[in-house]
Amino acid sequence: MIKKITQFIKENLGFIIFLVLFYFVMNFELPYIIYTPGGAINLSERISGDNIYKEDGSFSMTYVSIVRAKVPFMLLSYVIPDWDAIPKEKFTYDDNDVNETLEIDKIYMQEAISNAEEAAYKAAGIEYKEKSTENIVTYVSSKAKTKLKHGDVLIDVDGIELVDIKVLQDYIKTKSAGDKIEIKYSRDGKEYIDEVTLITLNKETKAGISMAKVKKFETDYSIDVKTKASESGPSGGLMTTLAIYNAITEEDITKGKKIMGTGTIESDGKVGEIGGVKYKLIGAVKSGADVFICPVKNYDEALSVAKKKNYNIKIISAETFQDALDKIKAL
Repeated sequence: MIKKITQFIKENLGFIIFLVLFYFVMNFELPYIIYTPGGAINLSERISGDNIYKEDGSFSMTYVSIVRAKVPFMLLSYVIPDWDAIPKEKFTYDDNDVNETLEIDKIYMQEAISNAEEAAYKAAGIEYKEKSTENIVTYVSSKAKTKLKHGDVLIDVDGIELVDIKVLQDYIKTKSAGDKIEIKYSRDGKEYIDEVTLITLNKETKAGISMAKVKKFETDYSIDVKTKASESGPSGGLMTTLAIYNAITEEDITKGKKIMGTGTIESDGKVGEIGGVKYKLIGAVKSGADVFICPVKNYDEALSVAKKKNYNIKIISAETFQDALDKIKAL
């Protein structure tokens, strides 16, 4: 048997080498990420709770699909319209790889849902209480002198409760680069203390970390927003707010329409700019949207894409949640 295998290899060595090289080339990943048109996630089907109202239409968040830039897909990006390759460093955070960046974006998605709940309750005049708050580490600079990593939950700094990132920032302003501070944090349910040496970043004294604030609320509605493991990022915040608001108020502001869009949201209702509006608009049209809503700063690009592709879709912009609400009610 071994002699037969050896003989086969000798007779087909060139072909075997070709197959190995071909496999390597086809699976070699280039330092790019390919953006492609995405689709839409019906948030109206993701929201559950007590005493919530049903709707005739729907609110959906649109997304960008990403493809790892292996050689075949990289070649396709030169052929297929709306497949665009971007350098990987423009997609990732600092020196994080793609997988780490997606994990960080999952934390930002949790924060976006938290902000969406609070903004919706405020706009609807619903009473709510904060049940819990977690300040979760997202970004850690490659220059930071700390053992902290994304996903850690910060508790206090030198015994001062970390209510949010501003508490940490204000405390660090009383220190100098080279000073040490003790940060208590939890990881996988266990508490630790890390001695962090402060550094200079952008001519300021910093710890070199960022964090997201994720709140849980008590209301008469017990809202729950379901997500999938493959989903990440904060850009669905505006649409999540609209979907929650519509679920907790009697008037159905969809009026039977499929309303899709994108935009980040702050707990005070401010709508923030996003990336990839082109791919999200294409995804909305592909998914049968009647209306597409986006942040003010993305509006001109969305209009330009719609005009270029001759889309027959209503596009509206929003600077705040109330702005979005007023424009949707006026449709």
